[in-house]
Amino acid sequence: MRAIADTEEAAKAAGGSGHLPEETFVTATILVVDDDDPVRIMLARLLRTQGYQVLQAAHANEARSLLERNHADLVISDIVMPGESGIELRRSILERWPDIPVILISGYSPEGPAEFAARTGKTAFVQKPFAADQFLGLVGQTLAEAEARE
Repeated sequence: MRAIADTEEAAKAAGGSGHLPEETFVTATILVVDDDDPVRIMLARLLRTQGYQVLQAAHANEARSLLERNHADLVISDIVMPGESGIELRRSILERWPDIPVILISGYSPEGPAEFAARTGKTAFVQKPFAADQFLGLVGQTLAEAEARE
């Protein structure tokens, strides 16, 4: 739970009151997939403080259903979830929506997921716990790279 508290504090610190100035305008939509409700909600809150539109899913099937109905510029998914893993979700996103980049996150051993991300295009891996500013930097970089490819 410490990473969650750090993330919330960093979100407030990044935006002062936790809100963006009115002149800030971000149009990216991010889908956050995590079966752990507090983690998913905190990530969504952190991303919203930066002006992102955020969709949330508790598992891979819900994520695919949201992607069928909504445009997403980025998917952030936990790896270890009941049923289908984040890695399996990434594979299905590559098949159906190959242009959507994915950031995989996990609190477990980084070796397998990091290797998978390194050899899978438009995929990054983040080890939990992570610093909010570094995470937001990766989100911004991933979105910028995706936009540059278009």
